[in-house]
Amino acid sequence: MKVLIVNNYLQSSIGGVENYLQSLVSYSEGNSPEITFRWFGVENKKTKIYQKFYNAATTKAIIAEIDTFKPDLIHCFSIGATVTPHFMRYAKEQSIPIIYSFHDYYYICPKGFMLNNQENELYKKHRILDCVLHHRPKINVFYDGLLNLKQSYHKSIIKKHIDYYLAPSEQLTEIIACEFNKPGELLANPVVFSNPNLNTQNSDYLLFVGRLIEEKGVLTLLKAFQQVLKNHPNEQLKIVGSGNFQDELEQYVSIHKIKNVAFLGSKNRDELMLLYASAKFTIVPSEILESYGNVVLESFAFDKTVISSNLIGFQKEITETNSGLIFPYGNVQKLAEAIEKLLTNTELRKELEQNGMRYVKNLSIENHLQHLQMIYNKVLKREL
Repeated sequence: MKVLIVNNYLQSSIGGVENYLQSLVSYSEGNSPEITFRWFGVENKKTKIYQKFYNAATTKAIIAEIDTFKPDLIHCFSIGATVTPHFMRYAKEQSIPIIYSFHDYYYICPKGFMLNNQENELYKKHRILDCVLHHRPKINVFYDGLLNLKQSYHKSIIKKHIDYYLAPSEQLTEIIACEFNKPGELLANPVVFSNPNLNTQNSDYLLFVGRLIEEKGVLTLLKAFQQVLKNHPNEQLKIVGSGNFQDELEQYVSIHKIKNVAFLGSKNRDELMLLYASAKFTIVPSEILESYGNVVLESFAFDKTVISSNLIGFQKEITETNSGLIFPYGNVQKLAEAIEKLLTNTELRKELEQNGMRYVKNLSIENHLQHLQMIYNKVLKREL
């Protein structure tokens, strides 16, 4: 079975989706001779305005890839930036089925936050006018209007041509089913990190892993940690990641003289595993609606529990498995209370850790690929 993966970017432009694809393709090459993947993406992230609506160059390149590789199936991931969906028309002319894996809310509302401008409401169904006028982040009506026009145009092509969809969480699966009216299912992300018997006896600090952008809620975390230090002056917070909000965060720490906060920058896979292994627990304070929670799964794999905001797409699974604590996003006091609870109640923390570890046991890359192969066969046989 030959599967053409279509994604905006290649491995060298690593983000969450690219990291997943790299793990999937690498594992498949050595362990699944039944599937041959070929990954199409581009190196250059820059595109001109008209290319965002229709990128003739990447469309032509994908059609050439279809003609030479002759895939049995096309599996799309994040597209709409450097890659536009116009190649789908040619694929359908060749009777090649198309699966689309949705990993975010871009084709629900392209601003991605899924919050209104009072920050107090989530939209599942809304009009384009709502997204232009009332959704965060608000830039200007002209730009927001163009963004929605592009999204609506691409969405109409995707709706017409895909055969099946996949989504990694119950929340996103329900929304995609409602918006696209296509057959599909939930396929949870695998845990691409494994715990190679690292020494997890030392639990030395609280851990944040993610991009340092405003909507990730790190400022809320710093304010909550500031409160926690009043009763626990020796606690440490390590922040892993980089982004355009880092300077503001470091200034806040400096101005308010918050002790024991370390900005570690971006870390590679091996470094990150060591950081997970020695953390007390992980905090995910996101202030936008997240489609999933890879950091949550990675924490569970290292026998660590999590504190997450209620905007994480994975919150239902966390609650049902009793594997972490949930707090209202942006609420400094509630986050501080949750941190305090895990620091002082060791029995609770151990229970949550054990539940999280049990949950991820079946989310291996091996099991994920087997499930994916079953889906491919079902789509190819038209058993939808």
